[in-house]
Order: sequence, then C-alpha cells, then structure tokens
Amino acid sequence: MSAYPSSEQLLDLFNWASPAMLVTDAEGLVVLANKAATELLAGHAAPGSKLAEALGVEGYAALLAAGKPVENLPATFANPHFTSGYANVGFGRVDGATYGFWALRPVTTHPTPSPRAGEGTSTATAWIGQVDQANAAYSPAGADAVPFIQAYYDTCPVAIHLIEEDGTVAHANWKDIAIVGATEKPESYVGHHIRHIYADQEVVEDFLGRWGEDAPIIDFRADFLNKGERVPVVIFSTAKVEDDKLKNTRCFVFPDSDPERARDKVKALDLNF
Repeated sequence: MSAYPSSEQLLDLFNWASPAMLVTDAEGLVVLANKAATELLAGHAAPGSKLAEALGVEGYAALLAAGKPVENLPATFANPHFTSGYANVGFGRVDGATYGFWALRPVTTHPTPSPRAGEGTSTATAWIGQVDQANAAYSPAGADAVPFIQAYYDTCPVAIHLIEEDGTVAHANWKDIAIVGATEKPESYVGHHIRHIYADQEVVEDFLGRWGEDAPIIDFRADFLNKGERVPVVIFSTAKVEDDKLKNTRCFVFPDSDPERARDKVKALDLNF
C-alpha cells in the first residue's frame, strides 16, 4: 500500500474537493488554492493574498510559531451566501520551507442528503452547486503541486479518506486514521469496509448508495466510532465517477465544532434542527 494516493488521485482530490483547500507560505500568503477556495473566498484565494487576515483569524504569527495543528477556528468568508464557517490549519515543510495547510468549511442552512428543495441560496446543495459550476478563471493544479498536496495530506488536521466502489477504504491520512482510533494499527482500518467506523448503520448504507450516483454529502453531522465511543463529525464528501462507475470518493471529515447538536438524518423530512 502506498503512503499516498496516486498523483492523479491527489490532484483530483485537491482540485475538486468540496471544502476549500489552500496552502500559504511562511508569511501567510496564498501559494495554492482549489476551486472551492475560489468560490468561498473570491479574490482572497488569489496567490499572494493574506489568508488569515481575510478569514478574520487572529494571532496567525503565534499559530505559526507554535507549529501545531489547530481545528475549528471561527472564520468569515467573502461569499455572500456562505459568510461564515470554520478553518483548520496545520504546518509543515516542503523543500525546506515552511507552509500552512488550510481546510475551510462553510456553515450551511440545510445539509445534504436532504429532501428539501427551494430552501434558498445557503444550503449544502447550493454550496456544492457553486463548487461544481464551470469557471474558466480557475486553473486546476498540475503535477508541480503534487509535493504540496502530499504535504497537505500529511499535515492539515482534516480527516481524508478515499473509498472504492465496494466500500473499501483505499487510502486514509493520519488524521482520518486517528479519528477512528487506528493510529497504532492503521491496517485494521485501511483496506477494510467503511461501514465499520459508522455508529449508525442506516447512515452509511444510505451513503453507499449515493456514492455510485455521484451524489454529494455536504455539511452532514454523523458519528464515527473510536474504540466503541461515538465521535461527532461533519462530513464533506463527493465522488469521482467515470462512465457511470465510481472511481473513488473524496471524503473530508471534520471534528464537529458543535458536538452536542443532534445528528442529521438521511431521507428524513424533519432534520431536527
């Protein structure tokens, strides 16, 4: 098993992820941003932008000096429909230089999967619609970005896993392995079916059916299992589908900033908000 997904998978993961992914240099200036970042931050995702300042994240110099991963920093965004959310950031090195690796998730009014329609412009459905819409101004990251995406995979404190068509965990980063309690034995998780880490089986069974349809799961609150204990998480997941066949998922899992909030339901008219 390779330590990383393939370069092709990493580029697909970065370019078309549902959360915003960015890399900043030691000065906090943007050097790399994905499509979701351009939708969430507009011009603030451009190379050379001061990211922490744009997000309203204070004390960036102290965060950099500490060099430790930080989760669920309250953040503000330039997008008029998704004005707030959270930032996770970790720090690492590429070719001897220090970089910040950021994952941003917007707060939505209704998650997906949800049967609700016409709920406005700030739903999870509306968010993924923005991410997926064509934008000629966005230039996807190319092969020269792979070392940065590998460092992102190793450093950013967001759980990342790629699931194959049969539900097997093909790849998982350090945070994903930790969140399910498999740090000491990653092989007990990677290479096995994803259903084993979900506390509520009806949720994962519904998800498995959606992945083959390229249906997104966005801003959805669920519980993972870590050695039998529930871990509240927020899921941002899309699927790479070619010729009506699932190649792999692009799953990002954040520790829930509001762990006491009721878990979301699939195929339910009442989401219990």
